[in-house]
Amino acid sequence: MKKPIIAITMGDASGIGPELTVKILSTREVYGYCNPFVIGDSNVMEVVSKLVGKDLHVKAISDVSEAEFLFSHLDVLCPDGVDIAEIRWGKLDPAMGEAAALCLKKAFQLVSEEKVDGVVSAPLNKEAFHRAGYNYVDELEYLTGITNSPNTFTMGLVGSVWTVPVTFHVPFRKIADMIKKDRVLRYIRLMDEMLKKIRLKEPNIAVAALNVHAGEGGLFGREEIDEIKPAIEEAQKLNIKTQGPFPADTIFVRATDGEFDGVVCMYHDQANIARKLYAKRKGVTLFMGLPAPCGTTAHGTAFDIAGKGIANPSSLQSALKYTAMLCSQKGN
Repeated sequence: MKKPIIAITMGDASGIGPELTVKILSTREVYGYCNPFVIGDSNVMEVVSKLVGKDLHVKAISDVSEAEFLFSHLDVLCPDGVDIAEIRWGKLDPAMGEAAALCLKKAFQLVSEEKVDGVVSAPLNKEAFHRAGYNYVDELEYLTGITNSPNTFTMGLVGSVWTVPVTFHVPFRKIADMIKKDRVLRYIRLMDEMLKKIRLKEPNIAVAALNVHAGEGGLFGREEIDEIKPAIEEAQKLNIKTQGPFPADTIFVRATDGEFDGVVCMYHDQANIARKLYAKRKGVTLFMGLPAPCGTTAHGTAFDIAGKGIANPSSLQSALKYTAMLCSQKGN
């Protein structure tokens, strides 16, 4: 099978993104399942390569066709407008937010030109991104806008258990009003489709409750009765193997014990607290519904340890593996 070409964007250069990128591309393994190259500043990658003690040959390229995809080499394509003369480790800088956004934009431009099969994003800093003038809640909303993709969503991984939130980056007080039958059903169906893409023939999906004790028969809220349970019943009519709603404080215990393959959560923290506690630095976030698979870390830019050479690359490495896997499944 032809190995997919994966563009890895360097993220915020003041954070750990470039370090993570160098570390994962310093392992021979990744070249066995994909052809990776970097979108970023070659000067930054050169500095970071020396910082972490990796003897990589950094090569600036102007087009993907110039990439050699060789172990111990680092092909780096720099977008117009990105020119980082000095790295200010751990400092919030709108210029770095701008550079990270331009790298992502370039990656999906290359996707549209059919030069790239998938994208992996090292972490960007949302505050620097916003201060650079990007009025998007997060990078997924930004990518949704620049690619005109109407049905994007986020999936995560907890060990071997996949998660999807019905609501994501919204104020907490708005969550309950967004829990509607059709919306919950949509995410159950998306979870089922995703799990089948990674070759689970009959995925077993659990749906979390919104309220404490799953509402306790309406005593603590009616969302489970009026919206969530009807969505589950509708999914069952579509032959989707799904159960619930289960209390959020027990659902991941059962899932990580192997009872479920995926968990549909009602909001961001239901999914993310569990997966960050369980997977720690190995968690993965996938942006779905874009023109190409896109993976990123389950953590941020870690300004507190930037420039120290001690960042753990496990999450970005896992994101690269799953992105490559989804590229291989595309169209099957």
